[in-house]
Amino acid sequence: MSRRTENLARKLRAVRKTRGLTQDQLAGLAGVSKAMLSQIEQNKINPTVAILLKVCDALNVSVGELLDEVPRQNILHVIRDADEHYTFRKDQACEIRTLSPLSLEKSIEHYRIRLAGGGRLQSEPHFAGTEEFLYLARGRLTVVSDQDTVELHKGDSAHYRVDVPHALINEGKTTAEAFLIVRYPPGQA
Repeated sequence: MSRRTENLARKLRAVRKTRGLTQDQLAGLAGVSKAMLSQIEQNKINPTVAILLKVCDALNVSVGELLDEVPRQNILHVIRDADEHYTFRKDQACEIRTLSPLSLEKSIEHYRIRLAGGGRLQSEPHFAGTEEFLYLARGRLTVVSDQDTVELHKGDSAHYRVDVPHALINEGKTTAEAFLIVRYPPGQA
C-alpha cells in the first residue's frame, strides 16, 4: 500500500479514538461493517469514495483532513460583536446571535438568545436526534420540549430534545438572556 493509504489508516484510527468511539460504534454511525473499518485502519484495503464519505460524515471531518499529510494547523476563528452577519434575528421581541462559525451549521451551533419580557420563541422539530443545551445567564425562561415543561432561573441549565415541537417562553417582565448549543446527529450537514 502507498504512503497515502498508510496516512489515511493512521489518521482514521487517531480521529476515531479522539472521538472516543470504538470500531463498532463508528461502523454503526457510518453504516459500514466493522470488518471493513478494521481493514481500512490496518491499511489492508483502500476504501471506495462512498465508504470514505460515510466515515467522514460520521466523524464530522472532511475527506481532506484524513488524506492531508500536513498536520492540521490550529485556526482561531473570531466573531466580532459588531459583525451583523452573525445576527440571525433581531426585533423588539427577540434577538438571536450566532456565536459559532457558520461552517458548523447543522453540525453544532452556538447562539446567544435575548428574549423580551412576555416573548415566546416557538420552533418546529429539527432532524431526529437533535438536542439543545441551554444556559440561562439572566432572567427566567420556561422551556417546553414536546409535553415536558420546566422553568429556569438565572444560572440554571437544561438539556432537551428538539426533534419535537419546542419553545422558550419569557413570562417575566424583563429580558432574559440565554446561551444555547444545538447538537445535530452525525450526517445531517
